[in-house]
Amino acid sequence: MGEGASLGRQQVRLFDLRGDHYEMGYQQGLHLAEAIHHFQASFHRVEAFQVEKPAVLPTRVFMAATMRRAVKEMWSDVSEYCPRQKARMEGMAKGADIDEAVLFVALASEMALAQSNYRLGACTAAAVGVERSALGEPIIIKNFDHPEFFQPYCATRLCRPAEAAATLDVTLAPMAGSHDGMNEHGLCISYNYGYGTDMPNVNVPITLLVQEALENCTDTGEAVELLRKGRRAGGAILLVADASGEMVTVELSSNFSGVRDPGDDILINTNHYKCREMVSYDIPRNAYYTSRNVKALRGIRVHESSELRYARAEQMLQAMEMVTTKDLLGVFSDHGESGRGDDNTICRHGPYYTTISSLIMLPRSRRMLVTYGRPCDSVFTDFRDPFVLEEAETPQEDEPGEDTDSGAQQLPGA
Repeated sequence: MGEGASLGRQQVRLFDLRGDHYEMGYQQGLHLAEAIHHFQASFHRVEAFQVEKPAVLPTRVFMAATMRRAVKEMWSDVSEYCPRQKARMEGMAKGADIDEAVLFVALASEMALAQSNYRLGACTAAAVGVERSALGEPIIIKNFDHPEFFQPYCATRLCRPAEAAATLDVTLAPMAGSHDGMNEHGLCISYNYGYGTDMPNVNVPITLLVQEALENCTDTGEAVELLRKGRRAGGAILLVADASGEMVTVELSSNFSGVRDPGDDILINTNHYKCREMVSYDIPRNAYYTSRNVKALRGIRVHESSELRYARAEQMLQAMEMVTTKDLLGVFSDHGESGRGDDNTICRHGPYYTTISSLIMLPRSRRMLVTYGRPCDSVFTDFRDPFVLEEAETPQEDEPGEDTDSGAQQLPGA
């Protein structure tokens, strides 16, 4: 998954996948077989999994039961509503030489976010519109916060499907869908976890819905329509932007949705709903993590980090008249007024959550910068217009906003 002695110093390798969805899945499985097998062998060590396991039940037995349940609950719904992504999963299983049920467990770990005793994710994202951007085009930035266990499985892939739009997306090795991505039209989608309390009618993870939107939509309007109508389970706060400069936040629960427009040409997303029609489906503001959760979270108010991260990002961005990529990177590397990163800072350094990857997307330029690790101490790999990238070309590794010895240029507007 890259070279480097520490998190954040790993070259981001791009996996170039081509063909139909089964063929792209096969290539992903083949390239990432080691990571997928390691995920299978190590998943039982995730504390959230251990919290759910009855003390008297052997881990092997509980893992087998988890796999059977994941397949039973999702197989038919994913096959019906996301048939191409299901074909991708079949290819991944074949390429990695692994039981497809393992891939459903990866999907199930996302679905578990909708259960009241989990809440296993976070994230901060922001977008600056054309009027406030020093580049004259939207700039999207996202920190993906998750348990550190998942960091080695981060993967960036360029998908060139035979029957849909090409996408550059950031995902996890055993997953068919994606958390963040851009397509060849310049449409960008960034996925933060949301926590809708309404129960789903189908079991389709939102990462698959994000991938479907990137493959089938050309602009923000089309993506909003697909995301709101898409059958799904769980909650999400999605930042959607396109090359024309149109950008919105789409807030989803399993059955309901709302759309939020930018204020002062800025959008900020963390993990609580802001749309008036969605607030009633959110976890109550006075809800606390209980003993059914991981130890590091017990007794903490569920929305505490989300609200503090949102307020800090708003404070910093509203103080800027024009915003550069370097400014945004500074905000997303922020450790609060104390200067010490923790669970409530935008650059996450918590005992359970940490920022495992970060990215910047420029939709008009068709450009994405990605790092695996925290942005405060990371080197970003710069993918410049990857949709016309020849196989012989390789991306350059940049410190955003800084010149490097390799001759990489400073980001425009930084």
